Amino acid sequence: MPMTQQSIQVWVARVAEFSAEEWRPVLSETEWGRAMRFRMPADQARFAVTRGILRTLLGRHLSMPAAAIQFTANEFGKPAIVPSQNAESLQFNVSHSGDYALLAVAHGVDVGVDVERIGASRVVRDLAQRVLSPGEYQRFMVLPEHDRETTFFQIWTLKESVLKGIGSGLSVAPEQIEVTFHPHEPRLLSCSTAQIPDVSEWTLRSLSIRDNGYKAAIAIRNKMPSIGINEFDVAQMYDK
Repeated sequence: MPMTQQSIQVWVARVAEFSAEEWRPVLSETEWGRAMRFRMPADQARFAVTRGILRTLLGRHLSMPAAAIQFTANEFGKPAIVPSQNAESLQFNVSHSGDYALLAVAHGVDVGVDVERIGASRVVRDLAQRVLSPGEYQRFMVLPEHDRETTFFQIWTLKESVLKGIGSGLSVAPEQIEVTFHPHEPRLLSCSTAQIPDVSEWTLRSLSIRDNGYKAAIAIRNKMPSIGINEFDVAQMYDK
């Protein structure tokens, strides 16, 4: 599966279509143990299925068995393929929420993704006050009340995808990043952290998945990427 730095592949999977056990053969013992430490079966499946699909996709790109891929992590816990197996300089990121997983694979550029289920029970105004920058919060509070919930999750997924793209964990607070609200032209406006010296290097996109109860986004350290959106279904899991 050839890729260039301009080509980013994004995969959407409905994790409820799979079971954790189906993916056990491709997971490491550590990964399987981590999945089983979740108390709820749905959480066990969400982790195992997402990790299994990730291994399957990376195996295709690297032309190697999914189960043979080895991972390492940076100081903040962001995973990566071990250098000895990654001559292609693949970068990846995953996110899962509710019934869906979102996975991105890129060649030689930082990438982050986020998917969030829009939860009516959340106290959106309180969350917004904690994670939005002062400028974002001002613009957010003048929105009509009925637009705030979906707009918040649009903003949050954009910001979270940037944080995951730079791979800095909790060392960068969400309010240090400021983005635009426009759903069709999101932009990174500012970032008060050394990890992003030039905001113009980053491209942000809000992504659509087939369920309107979710918001999703991707951030790429590339000015003109080509983003392909794919669905990962049951038929593809057997092509490991």
